[in-house]
Amino acid sequence: MIDLIPHDLTSLDRVALGLFLLAWLGYGPAAQALRPRRSMAIRMFEMRRAWMSSMLGRENRITDASLIGNVVHSATFFASTTVVALAAMVGMLGSLDSTHAAVQGLDFTVKGSRALLESKVLLLVLVFAYGFLKLSWAVRQLNHCLALIGAAPLRPDAARGDAFAERAADALSLAVGSFDAGIRAYYFALAALAWLLGPGAFALATAGIVAMLLWRQFGSAASAAIRGSEAALGEGGAAPELLRTGAGEPGYVASA
Repeated sequence: MIDLIPHDLTSLDRVALGLFLLAWLGYGPAAQALRPRRSMAIRMFEMRRAWMSSMLGRENRITDASLIGNVVHSATFFASTTVVALAAMVGMLGSLDSTHAAVQGLDFTVKGSRALLESKVLLLVLVFAYGFLKLSWAVRQLNHCLALIGAAPLRPDAARGDAFAERAADALSLAVGSFDAGIRAYYFALAALAWLLGPGAFALATAGIVAMLLWRQFGSAASAAIRGSEAALGEGGAAPELLRTGAGEPGYVASA
């Protein structure tokens, strides 16, 4: 039977675990609630809205469906890989005596009880299980988006076109948000793996993952390129109304 609170779980372990849970479970909701204007997630939503608006003027939408189909394949690949990782973690729980002996024999790991190692492996199982649920839900939602493309009207009037583009971009952003959350599970699994090195390394790895995610949203070259593309789209007059702020902000923001 797995001991969820091992006797040798130190105060530093508890603090590091609390920091990890706050970062892992809180990053997505915080990004959704704050919706910082400079984030790549907000700007990508606006790009998707412009994409859906442009799609309405095309008779041939095979390319649009293919683009979403490529994301479906990626999400399916990661979901399948997550199942493999889950199987490996469950296998470790099933043969924990040998796993514990192997970990204890490593010079760079912190030595602890078998129950403590159970808790560390169980945390990895929970992270990968969460990632699988998010990735599999992303596949479902992306297939819904394909149906939206198939049902999209051809060259509708302005009001109808704007309404459809807004809703289609919402649906696509929800799907991408689930996909991103599944990918983030891999990042936080690396932080959870650092717990084998001790609570200090665990906390440091968690902070490093959060810092990396924030840098990618606001300070990376990719974020700067998206901002430049958005500005070019607005200046070109293709769909300047799609770049509005305030009341036009999406209700959900996908986060990287």
